[in-house]
Amino acid sequence: MARTSADDTTRLWEGLTRAHNLMSAALEKDFMPQAGMPLAWYEVLHHLTQAPGGLLRFQELAKVSGITDSGASRRLDQMIRAGLIDRQSCPTDRRGVFAHITEQGQTAYKRAHAVFVRSLTKNRELLEDLRAKE
Repeated sequence: MARTSADDTTRLWEGLTRAHNLMSAALEKDFMPQAGMPLAWYEVLHHLTQAPGGLLRFQELAKVSGITDSGASRRLDQMIRAGLIDRQSCPTDRRGVFAHITEQGQTAYKRAHAVFVRSLTKNRELLEDLRAKE
């Protein structure tokens, strides 16, 4: 029986998912003890450091972080309480709210980014093992 394009696409998706899950679990093990935050917080801070002025609307941040609006609200509230981000009102739309990375958040991001790079390097063999098996 010939392989179809759908079979190839499914195998690609399964491989990507497996690689993402393995690496995320490996990174998460390093994050709390070494960076003092969960990987999900690092991802939020990363998106904010890449945004102009360190600002992103809550909804946009949820979208690029792959979380629901309610999940984003909960996560961002925790990060606000931790002093890593703050809320800023949109000057042109009273309903709009921006997340803004604070100075404390920038410092925490730099520390966490170093952990991220070390952990990726340390766990690279997980991806290489997957590639060898696939």
